Amino acid sequence: MRHNPERLQALKNLALLDTATEVVYDDLTRMLAKAFDVPIAMVSLLDADRDWFKSCIGVSLMESPAETSFCEIFFYCDDDFLVIPDTTADARFADHPLVVNAPFIRFYASARLAFDGHTVGTLCIYDTKVKQVSAEQLEVLGAMRLAAMETMARQTRGA
Repeated sequence: MRHNPERLQALKNLALLDTATEVVYDDLTRMLAKAFDVPIAMVSLLDADRDWFKSCIGVSLMESPAETSFCEIFFYCDDDFLVIPDTTADARFADHPLVVNAPFIRFYASARLAFDGHTVGTLCIYDTKVKQVSAEQLEVLGAMRLAAMETMARQTRGA
């Protein structure tokens, strides 16, 4: 799924990969980190062999290899949202390198970002502590997901 040519074309059509940071995306990640009280928040675009971060709070990287991607899971499920309160208790993540080694991620939540009917990225948050989320926080994640997708579409279509 990551290497699907139509999905990669949709990602290319966004024209956001390897571009400068933008206040609108930085504001989204900052608000998301605050709403969930987490140290790490990202707008991540899922390229063929890497996750590239359009905006990132809490880590100094601008990309990571596909092999270490938490967001890869969206290629194998139909859900638009995913919340993993304790990564060590979830078979899909318990052996993940970023769970068993530094930074020892314990909490992960994300929302699928779609463009032209394809998964192009995620709005995601991480913490090194196990965490539960409230219904209100999930509403915030949903609203920020829509804001991110609307911003991407508006920028791409020049509206």
